[in-house]
Amino acid sequence: AVAVELQAFSLGESIREAESTEAGAAVAKAGAVAEAEALLPEAVTEVEPGDLVLLGPGVPHEYRLCPAVVTKVAERHCTVVVLNSEQRIAVGECWPGFRDIAMVENRMLRLGTHVVVQGMQGQRTQRLNGFSGVVSLHPKQGHPTFVCKPSAPGQPQLTICVCFDDPEAAGERTALIEPRFLQPYDDAVQKMSNSLGDVMVRVASLMSTQPC
Repeated sequence: AVAVELQAFSLGESIREAESTEAGAAVAKAGAVAEAEALLPEAVTEVEPGDLVLLGPGVPHEYRLCPAVVTKVAERHCTVVVLNSEQRIAVGECWPGFRDIAMVENRMLRLGTHVVVQGMQGQRTQRLNGFSGVVSLHPKQGHPTFVCKPSAPGQPQLTICVCFDDPEAAGERTALIEPRFLQPYDDAVQKMSNSLGDVMVRVASLMSTQPC
């Protein structure tokens, strides 16, 4: 009987220890989330479709502090598609109030924004690099859009409809492009200007070292 009681006591201690460990892990995780949320700026009061946002504490637990893209806007709330950590693949959907959005991380994808295509490496798409256009409403899918590749049918990928400034040179009027391949037009112009300035400085330096 003593052996049975000792075994039961040992089992009870093991259970309590496991529960204590799980509870401690849950408390630690909750504390980390609370600490991160305390560092967030005040909630935003205005968003537009295409905005890349960071979700705050008022959304479902699994989506807290996750990136998302706004797809629809109502008077006091909006619809967002939750994205993976790379902000490329849709992993869920929710309907936060504006107060539940911690911050707007990027407004470049709003309708009407002037952008430049950069960094595409696909055999059929790299020709679009350097072409400028405007973020536009897709006639069938709206804004933003999601595309499933044949190789990953269950992973909708965030894309943006870009209407090219020079469709004849680009070879098409519009294209669906991932945000990672888009750059604000003003930034692209500034980068090009800086690069041109560097080239001119190097040329001037070379010319100054040439014998007369």
